Amino acid sequence: MAKLTIDPKLVQAKELNVELLKQLQVFQAHPITQKYWALGGASGWLGTNTTTIRTCPDGVGQYQHFVNGSIYYHPSIGAHEVHGLIRARWQSMGWERSLLGYPLTDESSCPDGIGRFNHFQGGSIYWSPSSGAWEVHGAIRAKYSSFGWERSFLRYPLTNETTCPDGVGRFNHFQGGSIYWSPSTGAHEVHGAIRSHWASLGWERSALGYPTSDELVVFGGAARISHFQHGSIYWSPTAGVRVLRERVRVHVKILETPVSFTINEQFAAMQEVYAVAGVRVDCASTENLNLPTLKDVDVGGCTMGSVSSEQIILFGNRNFVGTNDVVVYFVRSTVPGYNGCAAHPSGRPGCVVVRSASRWTLGHEFGHVLGIHHVNDNNRLMTGNGTFNITNPPPDLTSSESSTMRNSSLTTPL
Repeated sequence: MAKLTIDPKLVQAKELNVELLKQLQVFQAHPITQKYWALGGASGWLGTNTTTIRTCPDGVGQYQHFVNGSIYYHPSIGAHEVHGLIRARWQSMGWERSLLGYPLTDESSCPDGIGRFNHFQGGSIYWSPSSGAWEVHGAIRAKYSSFGWERSFLRYPLTNETTCPDGVGRFNHFQGGSIYWSPSTGAHEVHGAIRSHWASLGWERSALGYPTSDELVVFGGAARISHFQHGSIYWSPTAGVRVLRERVRVHVKILETPVSFTINEQFAAMQEVYAVAGVRVDCASTENLNLPTLKDVDVGGCTMGSVSSEQIILFGNRNFVGTNDVVVYFVRSTVPGYNGCAAHPSGRPGCVVVRSASRWTLGHEFGHVLGIHHVNDNNRLMTGNGTFNITNPPPDLTSSESSTMRNSSLTTPL
């Protein structure tokens, strides 16, 4: 019997045709089917299908459910899978008919290597083992994204975006804080001791209202502050948490740059003490002045209500200064020699501080400007023995001194 011989070229052609047929089948398959095959098909983690491919209730997209998840398809964004607790959260909100719309990604690992997320047309759902799955969207999501998502201090969300009890704003709580939004303030985060105190006051229903800033560093120091619609909350390791309901606006005029303590260090020290009085210190502007003949300024006896001709000239420099604002002039020295002097011409409130002054001189001199006087106590800001001799930084203010400062015409309500 003759031996059957098969031409290898015919075998190769047949194999090529089979492969082309498979590729054609993939190309012609529905995008949901293509995604399913890409994820391993029936032997992949989605498992077998539990429905056929169906049209979504919105009449636009299509979906197919599987044992371990779903694939959703939209003509403009393609097909993406959702599964597990992220799918359950999306389902609870109404699938594609919810504010989230259709998925833009498959479920993906977070950069921190712990959690998972899906982005959707209208927001995102984030999941971690310790927090569960929650959605974020809109301006709150944009703020969360700006901090670095789950890698930020906020970490993972603990709630969906929720309407505030006042019926106006919205919020998400996160593992490390909260983001609050209202139409008039936008979205801002609040966290740590400041958040805890705001919560104790009643959140947005308190007298402070909604946050108008994220938590900020106070003049480059260790303290932190968050601004709200009707005040601020200040925190430092030494002063703790303080609600600030008044403010003083300070303009800085520099004839000589401070050498002992930077301007920021002096402002940080001033705020540390003034926070006890409930007064916020704002540095409103900074200007360099070229006045060489006034760098060593004559202050006479440095007595309130009595000023020299040089003080009159110096305090006439009030660019950018509002009616109730105050000015500090940083000079090389005073004649006679003081750390600073709060004597000022009528209607031009301010003080001079020399470049070698102590950390507390700025706050001390403005204490005079706001109406408080010297005391013979080195534990107090207003010691008459020189601020270099303060023995318990930060120095004390009494309740009556605090009241006088708050009631000054130069402090204004927040």
